[in-house]
Amino acid sequence: MTIEASKQDEVQWQLVPGVELLGPVTGSGLVQSTFLVQRPDGQVIQISALLNLILQSAAAQPSTAVLAGTVSKIYGRELDESGLTMLIETKLRPLGLMEDASGTVAMEEPAPTARPLLALRLKGAILPARAVNRLAGLLRPLYFPPVVIVSLAALVALDIYLFVSSSIMAALAQIWVTPTLLLGLFVMMVVGAVIHELGHATACKYGGAEPGVIGFGVYLVFPAFFTNVTDSYRLNRAGRLRTDLGGLYFNVWCVLLAGLGYLVTGNGILLLFVLTTQIMMLQQLPPTIRLDGYFVLADLAGVPDLFSRVGPVLRSLIPGRPTDPRVTELRPAARRIVKVWVLTVMPALVFLFAWLLWNMPLIVAQASDAVAAHAHALSAAWVGGRPVEVILSSLSIFLLVLPIAGIIVMVQLLVVDGLKLVRRLRTSRQTAVRRRAEASGAGAHLRRHPPRNPELVGPVRHLKPRRRGILAAGAGHRASKT
Repeated sequence: MTIEASKQDEVQWQLVPGVELLGPVTGSGLVQSTFLVQRPDGQVIQISALLNLILQSAAAQPSTAVLAGTVSKIYGRELDESGLTMLIETKLRPLGLMEDASGTVAMEEPAPTARPLLALRLKGAILPARAVNRLAGLLRPLYFPPVVIVSLAALVALDIYLFVSSSIMAALAQIWVTPTLLLGLFVMMVVGAVIHELGHATACKYGGAEPGVIGFGVYLVFPAFFTNVTDSYRLNRAGRLRTDLGGLYFNVWCVLLAGLGYLVTGNGILLLFVLTTQIMMLQQLPPTIRLDGYFVLADLAGVPDLFSRVGPVLRSLIPGRPTDPRVTELRPAARRIVKVWVLTVMPALVFLFAWLLWNMPLIVAQASDAVAAHAHALSAAWVGGRPVEVILSSLSIFLLVLPIAGIIVMVQLLVVDGLKLVRRLRTSRQTAVRRRAEASGAGAHLRRHPPRNPELVGPVRHLKPRRRGILAAGAGHRASKT
């Protein structure tokens, strides 16, 4: 017996404590069946049926020989000990799903986590998971189908009535007469944003999954709220879509309550809240960046992270280049959705990038003039002892500076990501050759079909910009939601 074979006999693999098998993915856009696993740190990973079977069989902590025999018997294809060890050491162990029970094989690098493009950063909690679950449990009846139908019908009726009988200009006149009402409108919009996140959490709870914390973070440089609904990955497609749209549905209730308040009191600020909230709801729908519409499209396609497919789709469109494996692994319907999304959204983002660069001097100049005017008003209000006007002027300066900083960060990100994409396009042929070589090597131990790469599904699914980002081990992809 060689020293290497002896070492293999000594190793006894086991699941990392806290790893949870979540079951098969429903409504997946991938050709092959996939399963979900959650690490103790909350990272959700999408893996193949074979890797999931290995994890299931390893729960009893058998020896390598027994584990290989059990997997082969259930899977219906022979997997020898060396092939099993290779899969564990190159796939499951680096992902933080399995470990050496005897401690003879040390972990060399920390397990990877998903880092999706345009994801939420610098996150902090507002409501803990326990409080979110309690609130979501109390609000679950709002998702009963008759309640949903009545509320949507009431929204249509309210909008028609307000359009016919109300005056937006009169509401604005109240703001002009009493500028401090702007501060009240701002507070109402912030509360509405938190209720939006509670809608995602409640929809997740209604479907049978457990929502996590509601918190805040920074999207590019803009403040944003998020809800941890990673557990909604265990739901079927309808449940995930309900979770995606749950925030907008709770905004409907905000509009109905504010509209009722306006009809009773005639307060113009409530009418403006009804209008601005519905405008913001519409802004959530385009699937360009990680807002609600993006996640709706991703769940309809059954593809965890659409942005991770941009490079493979573009490389596959180059004449003479073979279709990227990240494209061929998609079902025909999902492949069409992803291609249309890439060919539609990418030109739009490029156009936006060019427009920002062209108009950057004008935008900065106008913003600087406005900041100077508000700074002068702030100084006068401070000297005059008018605290409300001090707060309004400070808020105005903050809201003027923030978009400029956001544009700068966005341009920087687009430049960096564009350069990365160009490098990937140049090296795609070498990468394809390497992957084919790796696949053939893995297939030497498993008859007929080599195992597929797993995917990391980010720990926070709702980024408001909410949710997911996926990252494929060895290839790169997805998972996260605000």
